[in-house]
Amino acid sequence: MEFDRPFARRAGVGVLVLALFAVVAYVAVRFIAVVVFSVFLYYAVRPIFRSLERFALPRRLRAGLALVLFGVPLVLLVGYTIAIVALEAQSILEVYDVHGPAFVETLERVGVGDFEELQSILSGAISQSSLSVIGVSVLGALGVLSSAFVQLLILVVLTYYMLVDGSRFVSWLLERFDDSGVMGEYVRAVDPELSMTLFGNIVNVFVTAIVGVATFYAYNFFAPAAVAVPFPELLGALAGVGSLIPVVGIKLVYLPVTAVLAANAWISGDLSLLVPVGILLVVSAVVVDFIPDFFIRAHISGDQTHTGMLLVSYVVGPVVFGFYGLFLLPIVLILVINATYVLVPYALSGEEPGTRQARLREYATRGGEPTAETPSERRSKPVERKSEP
Repeated sequence: MEFDRPFARRAGVGVLVLALFAVVAYVAVRFIAVVVFSVFLYYAVRPIFRSLERFALPRRLRAGLALVLFGVPLVLLVGYTIAIVALEAQSILEVYDVHGPAFVETLERVGVGDFEELQSILSGAISQSSLSVIGVSVLGALGVLSSAFVQLLILVVLTYYMLVDGSRFVSWLLERFDDSGVMGEYVRAVDPELSMTLFGNIVNVFVTAIVGVATFYAYNFFAPAAVAVPFPELLGALAGVGSLIPVVGIKLVYLPVTAVLAANAWISGDLSLLVPVGILLVVSAVVVDFIPDFFIRAHISGDQTHTGMLLVSYVVGPVVFGFYGLFLLPIVLILVINATYVLVPYALSGEEPGTRQARLREYATRGGEPTAETPSERRSKPVERKSEP
């Protein structure tokens, strides 16, 4: 059999390309958290990047300004929020002294096992923890700081080049490899939904958390100590996370808090303490719950992805993938839903976009003639208005 040299050359080039792609995939998997955060940060700062276009600034300058004005402060805010929650959780453990004799005696009174051994185990664990903290070397601390700095640098650089060249790179790919047009329709369906979901819901979380912390601190400044809100930073952060659950999420935070404070006021015998608790209930319902949910979610949250499925992805994502799963699984959910809606019909029928049969409700009237619209056109295209003759 004659040796096909052109085919062998093409096969060699194909193997080389696959090897390069495998290396890129390996690096992406090793830095998957940074890549996911870059996608989130891209969609978070893109509205700022596009709004700066009105000043006729170059793309690179607009990308840099968007990152400086919004991107980097957002990353620092996320880190600060995580640190505050960790410190508040540590404070709770210290207040309730879970390893102390009072806690052990309380558990012994209810008759649940031998807690002397448990106390010794906890004390030993704490001693070992203290020794490990003391034993941390300067080189180890520098290694942690350098790793965090490198990941932050990669995050900023990836986001910057996604803002500058991302749209042109996607357009080049579609023009070169998307003869059918189906991938273009898929991108047009996915992009706005990712933008609305990542930017809208996550920004709503942080705005609600900031408003909640400010509200609880302002209340504690004026309220008596007997009915002060405990751990306001932690409760404000929980209110932000609760905003992911529509309607009832934030109520699961401030209603139990006000109920406990009202019970404290009733037990103390000073019924006048119920007045500040009632004020806290009203202010929390209006300022923390109603205003962010009504004015933010209604304008910047996605409306195509099912809310229940999105909520499940927010809950399951961190459990499966870690903290970055909070962003990764919603992205995967949106990709899967739109792939089912756009790509699966093409894969099954082979019909290109615009040629498949449309339902009656998918027709729109343009100039008196009925014209079928694709799903992405109905979601992303602005409402057309007839021009006056």
